[in-house]
Amino acid sequence: MQSGAMTSLLRRRPPASRGFARWPRRLPAQALLFLVVLLAGLALAPPAWSHASLLRAEPADGAMLADPPATLKLTFNEPVSPLVLRLTGPGGEMLTPSVSGGSSTVTVTPPPMRRGTYVLGWRVASADGHPIGGAVVFSIGAPTGSPAVRDQDTDPTVDTAIWAGRVMIYLGLFIGIGGVAFIGLIAEKRPLPGGTERWITAAMAVGWLASVLSLSLQGLDALALPLGQFWRPNVWMSGLTTSYGWTALTAAAALLIGLAAMRTAKPWLSELLAFAALAGAGLALSASGHASTAEPQLFVRPAVFLHSVCIAFWVGSLVPLAAIVRDGTRGDSEFLGFSRIIPIPLAVLIATGAYLAWIQLDRPEALWTTSYGEILSAKLLGVLALLGLAAANRYFLVPQLQARQPAAARPLAASIAIESAIALALLGTVALWRFTPPPRTLIAAEHASVHVHRGRVMVEMGVEPVRARRE
Repeated sequence: MQSGAMTSLLRRRPPASRGFARWPRRLPAQALLFLVVLLAGLALAPPAWSHASLLRAEPADGAMLADPPATLKLTFNEPVSPLVLRLTGPGGEMLTPSVSGGSSTVTVTPPPMRRGTYVLGWRVASADGHPIGGAVVFSIGAPTGSPAVRDQDTDPTVDTAIWAGRVMIYLGLFIGIGGVAFIGLIAEKRPLPGGTERWITAAMAVGWLASVLSLSLQGLDALALPLGQFWRPNVWMSGLTTSYGWTALTAAAALLIGLAAMRTAKPWLSELLAFAALAGAGLALSASGHASTAEPQLFVRPAVFLHSVCIAFWVGSLVPLAAIVRDGTRGDSEFLGFSRIIPIPLAVLIATGAYLAWIQLDRPEALWTTSYGEILSAKLLGVLALLGLAAANRYFLVPQLQARQPAAARPLAASIAIESAIALALLGTVALWRFTPPPRTLIAAEHASVHVHRGRVMVEMGVEPVRARRE
């Protein structure tokens, strides 16, 4: 690219016929009404704790009973949906109990039981869609040794597949739909240079496929089955019936809308579909998950929605911007339009992110003493790096480009490429949150105490949940 040609192109500033600076004035009233109603609906969603924890088992784990119990009970800190309950007898035989649930207590009515040791293996779905499981061992009359019981943990290969699928969904929602938003709301003309639109389309196609397959992976996790069982209908149905089913279906629908936006040649329709796809991405990520089901719902779900939409718009714009600056034949109006509007999404992103972090953490030291906090810390470092690069672009490199300094194009392209690499690394990092409950849900069962009185010595020991001490 010759400097003379670059200077000439920078002098020609085409009118922002489809620029984002004019777009809000042409935004249909129906779209604004749709956004308001959507946020209101998210705010009025039913409350939930977000990640279930077993509070109490009756009989307790390790209990010795004189007589067979009429019922077995599992009490959780939030309503759960029973997925798998297996009662194994002293000889390793599988007993068939009847199960009733739908609230925070799951009641199991066993068949007639004889003397010996039993294992109740359980697996339930939290309100956030994440399965948890465990086992309770108790004996009647006398212990006979714990019978062999099927592992209630998720197969590690399923965990790996879930993580990979989540990363691909993020690529589709953030890189794909975010790129569609840039094309529909900011880009001056199509096609974008460097085959950018093919990459955006490919990201959405991969994200759509991962969204569909993630239903099976969710089912495998729910039922604690190996990866080879992904084809079974009951596995797909189990994934669909958890709250994550809404996330997967909404994400798939949003990605289809994004693909439709890429196919249309009508600017007004492209803008409307881009807006709908962007809203769908936010809706998908606010439909389930740790953050989305926290309290107070009046603020948390809209915060997740806005946080997701702003991430998609920011991250999705990086690939098209990098292609435009490398091409050097389109002028600077697209950069200027993006530069003018991006402070607003960034401000919303920072505000909602800080609020959600405050909701999820129960104490500052959780940032470095819990797995969730470590992932959040890594995310914060990455976001700070992105904000630093974004500030350098806005206040140094873009003004140089605007001032007809062609030499600014190369460092600007390099800066955007680094931003893109950091953003991709962050997507892989935050996908790990799928396996790490937030600190606010890591509660001990209840206040527990042990009283020992022998002769003249009396000892009473109490154990209190960490969160209960934060009065």
